[in-house]
Amino acid sequence: MTTTDRRGNNLLVGEITEDAQSNDAAAAEARMKILLVGNYEPDNQASMRAFLRVLERELPNSDCELRVTAPRRWLQRVPPSSRLWKWLGYLDKFVLFVPTLAAQARWADVVHICDHSNSMYVRWIKGRPTLVTCHDVIAVQAARGMVEGWSVGWSGRVFQRLISSGLAKADLIACVSPTTQRALLDMQLAEEDKVTTVLNGLNESFSPMRPEEADSLVHRFGLGPRDTYLIHVGSDLPRKNRQAVLETFIALKTRAAARGAAPLVKYLVFVGPELDQGLMELASRHGVAEEVRTLQEVAHEELRALYARATALVFPSLQEGFGWPLIEAQACGCPVFASDLPPMNEIGGRAARYIDPRDPQAMATAIEDAAGHLDEMRALGLQNALQYSAAQMMANYVAAYRRLLEARRCGS
Repeated sequence: MTTTDRRGNNLLVGEITEDAQSNDAAAAEARMKILLVGNYEPDNQASMRAFLRVLERELPNSDCELRVTAPRRWLQRVPPSSRLWKWLGYLDKFVLFVPTLAAQARWADVVHICDHSNSMYVRWIKGRPTLVTCHDVIAVQAARGMVEGWSVGWSGRVFQRLISSGLAKADLIACVSPTTQRALLDMQLAEEDKVTTVLNGLNESFSPMRPEEADSLVHRFGLGPRDTYLIHVGSDLPRKNRQAVLETFIALKTRAAARGAAPLVKYLVFVGPELDQGLMELASRHGVAEEVRTLQEVAHEELRALYARATALVFPSLQEGFGWPLIEAQACGCPVFASDLPPMNEIGGRAARYIDPRDPQAMATAIEDAAGHLDEMRALGLQNALQYSAAQMMANYVAAYRRLLEARRCGS
């Protein structure tokens, strides 16, 4: 069996022309070798795992050859309740992993540290440009006494100083939002010419779902086809402001009862840890405990369905680096009510309604006032989510890698 090259010469299938060899060599040279440095698995950082997954999945489609490395669990064989758990983890991450990292870095054109909390690794990477993704500087701010209600012990303050030192040594820092970039520069954690913004993209496939499919998936959570609910997605950290979400739900229920009207929503759904004792008591005191659900171990398709079926996402966070749930919800056709604070009021665009996160009564009013506009919010949200594609995120990271290599070639 034969074919022809572009000059019309016959070739056996599998034979390689001189031009093809040259093109293949050029393509191989163009493919940058990127070492991704991931997180220590026992730390159980779900959002960082999701961030690494999207890089692993998408970068090979963008002229990049990848290797991934992360510290292994060598010494940390005690339960998290043990006083040794943290310290053995530090030894695994910052002592035993270092020789492996240094050796693997020699293969790479660029070393990408995917979480700024590992930025201290920069000091052990020799002769290769380093890029660090900075997701937020909230813990650094807390260590400096800048976050209300967050007390950091001496070991935590030392750890954050090491993170700050690593950021200062990085060749380039990619912040996930303009808010994070402003905060990092305001704290003088790096020189301005070594900082850029690479907006996060959706880390999984979030999109609308047919009602009957969504109904079948949320059924296991005790939600029927006609059940309405507000949803909150996130941890139980104080800055996630779960209490304001619950108080908003209580306000909606109380107002509807006072009018003798049906409530706007029947349930409140938290996707995250169980409520703490104080919030459980608050729900019981106002007679809504049976209408509040907390869900764990939610699969991706189930989360899509929960977003798609929700009346709205309520996201009154007090502080974020980016705010993934906003665009996840919008991409699934879920209206969003979010804090009138950056980055939420930047990421959500004109599709979201912005609220005072410290005023649950005003939050309830905003939801009531928007009741007749939810379809419009859904449509605008779908449009807004389009700009946060994984492909665009990858293109921006590839541009950042090339920037580093060009600077290295120019001797900068």
